Amino acid sequence: MNPETKTCQNCKTDFRIEPEDFAFYEKMAVPPPTFCPDCRLQRRLVHYSKRTLYKRDCQLCGKSVFSMYDPSNPITVYCNTCWWSDKWDPMSYGMDYDPSRPFLEQNRELLAKVPWMALGVNQPTIVNSDYCNAAGGLKNCYLVFYADFVEDSYYCDTMVHAKDCFDCFLTGYSENCFECVNVTKCYRAYFSTDCDDSYDIYFSKNLVGCSDCFGCINLRKKQYCIFNQQYSKEEYFEKLKSFDLSTYEGIQKILQETEKLFATYPHKFMHGHHNVKVSGDYIEHSKNSSHSFLVENVEDSKYLFIMYMRPTRECYDYCFYGDNAMRVYESIKSGGDINNVKFCNGCFPGGHDLTYCHYCVSSHGLFGCVGLRNKSYCILNKQYTKEEYEELVPRIIEGMKNNTYRDSRGHVYAYGEFYPPEFSPFAYNETITQEFLPLTQADVEKQGFRWLATGEKKYHVTKNSADLPKSIKDVNDSILAEVIGCEHKGLCTHQCATAFKIIPQEFALYRRMNFALPRLCPNCRHYERLKRSNPIKLCQRRCACAGMKSENGLYQNTSSHFHADDHCPNEFETSYAPERSEIVYCEQCYQAEVM
Repeated sequence: MNPETKTCQNCKTDFRIEPEDFAFYEKMAVPPPTFCPDCRLQRRLVHYSKRTLYKRDCQLCGKSVFSMYDPSNPITVYCNTCWWSDKWDPMSYGMDYDPSRPFLEQNRELLAKVPWMALGVNQPTIVNSDYCNAAGGLKNCYLVFYADFVEDSYYCDTMVHAKDCFDCFLTGYSENCFECVNVTKCYRAYFSTDCDDSYDIYFSKNLVGCSDCFGCINLRKKQYCIFNQQYSKEEYFEKLKSFDLSTYEGIQKILQETEKLFATYPHKFMHGHHNVKVSGDYIEHSKNSSHSFLVENVEDSKYLFIMYMRPTRECYDYCFYGDNAMRVYESIKSGGDINNVKFCNGCFPGGHDLTYCHYCVSSHGLFGCVGLRNKSYCILNKQYTKEEYEELVPRIIEGMKNNTYRDSRGHVYAYGEFYPPEFSPFAYNETITQEFLPLTQADVEKQGFRWLATGEKKYHVTKNSADLPKSIKDVNDSILAEVIGCEHKGLCTHQCATAFKIIPQEFALYRRMNFALPRLCPNCRHYERLKRSNPIKLCQRRCACAGMKSENGLYQNTSSHFHADDHCPNEFETSYAPERSEIVYCEQCYQAEVM
């Protein structure tokens, strides 16, 4: 089949459907999409909230619990203990299919009736970690999100197998890390980014197998280096004493110096290793996969976002989870040995043959169901025989093609599209969408999404961030009682909490490491870390290697390249936009300089 160009019915831009895409759609028995890849991603992400927590009463047992749903939200919310119990029966909400009405309209009515879990956590594996969400296997954690197998960690997001970490994003198999982004198998790493197998490193980027390095970039198996200059062991530790990390100004000065240094060294066009025929960014151990971000062990897939653990195969337009998932299309927060899952939200583990389902667990043969466990051959939470189910589902699909649902903006939703954003129980600025596809309130409302206004805070700021002691050496235990005003004062688009407290565990870290107190609330600190990772969008770019040096003349090559004195001819897709300041090299030129 030949490639085809379509116009997105949402943003009106053209997008291309390739022959391999058509082959996948045929295999999944779905029509080609009518939304472009970017709009499809945005539409899915608006259904996922993880960092916004509220206090809310369980509507079954009455217990006050943390929930991802605003108390003013009219949906029914049960605490996780009650939701997983036998005290209620999701089948009692079953509905008869009405062929005279759009199916998604009926599905939306069911969504409004069936209770939702307060938090997306694996409750039996959560120990002393109440203020966390989208997680499993946590012990003694606080404000940790999208994480598995993590202990004694605080203010972290997107991590697996970590211990004693603070203020980290995208961290794996690491311990004793602080203010790090995209580090793996690191120990005692501080203010560092894109580092592997390293320990005792500070303010560094793209180190592999290094130790005792400060403000360094692109080093391999090095020790006792400062700003990429080699020192003896004695010189290194003596030089460290000259850096003032006890004051906020001192830390900001070092961050500015390292930013200038990093801009003079080449960056590989993408983050990743052990890949074959991939495109996207932050990809590991994957093959034959494109336009994917923050994934590992992915095969024969496209448009994936945040997949980990066991292989994910033959999937399109799929966000979060993976873990031996196969043939998943237009779904989110679903995974764990699932197969043939389409247009689903929060379905796990072992589910297969699921279509238009929410939070259905260990089930198969479901269509338009919500909250079912260990069920099969159900439609809108009503039980059918296998024969009845297999006869009715094709009629529903045909009905969805002819009797379409139209959202509030007039977009047409026939069979083959994920849920409209208006089906989401969350506002845009409550969701992960605001982290990776940020918009102002005006733009959110212009695009037809909902924005949740910040309610009145029930706390009183006792100390402004500007009034904090200059040095950590001047801070005593009384700081633990203060309510500190965030420097952003709620004027940013970072889900700002406007104020925060210092907890004993982090204060002990600041004292031990002689680090200055933060000036931003945990949410704003998280958004600042996100700036140190690349966006989830690709653009076309040419290698910046101009022969013996980089195009801008800031970097002098240290070895000969395949193109000799000529400009490198290689072009590539990258998440480094052309207007950015980094020197971006292709794989060949980068390896010649760094590997």
